Amino acid sequence: MMQNAPRIDVIVPVYNGENFLSRSVESLLAQTFQDFVVTLVDDGSADGSAALCEQYAARDSRVRLLRQENAGPSAARNRAVERSEAAYIAFVDADDRVSENYLFALYTAAEHFGVPMAVSRLCREYPQPDGGVRRQLAPAIDRTSLERDRALAEACYERLFGCFACGRLVKREIAAAWPFPEGRIFEDSFAIWRQFMACDRVAYVPEAVYYYLQRPESLQHRAFEPRHLDLLDAAVDMIDMFRREKMPPAVLAAGAYKVCRAAYVTAYHAAADLPYDAYRPVYDRARALLAQYRPALDPSALSPRDRAAFRLMSSAPRVFYTAVRMKGK
Repeated sequence: MMQNAPRIDVIVPVYNGENFLSRSVESLLAQTFQDFVVTLVDDGSADGSAALCEQYAARDSRVRLLRQENAGPSAARNRAVERSEAAYIAFVDADDRVSENYLFALYTAAEHFGVPMAVSRLCREYPQPDGGVRRQLAPAIDRTSLERDRALAEACYERLFGCFACGRLVKREIAAAWPFPEGRIFEDSFAIWRQFMACDRVAYVPEAVYYYLQRPESLQHRAFEPRHLDLLDAAVDMIDMFRREKMPPAVLAAGAYKVCRAAYVTAYHAAADLPYDAYRPVYDRARALLAQYRPALDPSALSPRDRAAFRLMSSAPRVFYTAVRMKGK
């Protein structure tokens, strides 16, 4: 690492995000922690995002700009990590925002506990028709460090935090060793659990410092298409690795939950958007995974909603399809 390199490099992939980008970047530039840079990666934007990126880079020396032909967020993050000289990497999506203590909370926790990764409490924001925002906060525990297996389980269940690129701080060497798969969607689900596995312990920050914007036009809410099956591939890839590494039963049960949840989400998405004949093969694949991994679940870790969802999906394909179409997205 260069002598004058920043402690933290905040990497922001940008693609056609002009409506939200300023809100995101301004929240980063207002940080109480000072030893950082923001790397904006313009991923071939076709709107005003590129001009906004240029303006920020010209205005503030803490902002750096990279450009690439459109190749997706994985490629954008990977290129920025490759060029970074910082000790830590943080990822922020261009439509999300952070609190002014975001970097301070994560950095001080990582340094205090002497760990290579710090994660923050999960917080989602849902825009409302009246222009307001509904916030959904995960439960919290005291600031602590979690041993790797507990952290993996929590990430699978998404109780305290999730298996997401954002909302965490990680040593650059780990981010570089486990890059995001390019050409896949749900890239977090392929890469982040591998980064968790590279850590003996993970620091946990109970403050809500990262706010995930849940937009109707986001990838998970768009009309179903074949690439949405990447979510199933990622979950199976993860649990296969858990098995090869002979992870303890609690982690295997959490991994089984991740597979079952991915199966339900994928089947539900397909049922909501596709005609029955196109939905059916997606449902059959997802239901086969549910049948395979449901016996490995820890019943005490399931919410009543989980039980009801998995029970409904285990019914006849036409019953599940009809129930989803009645409820809608």
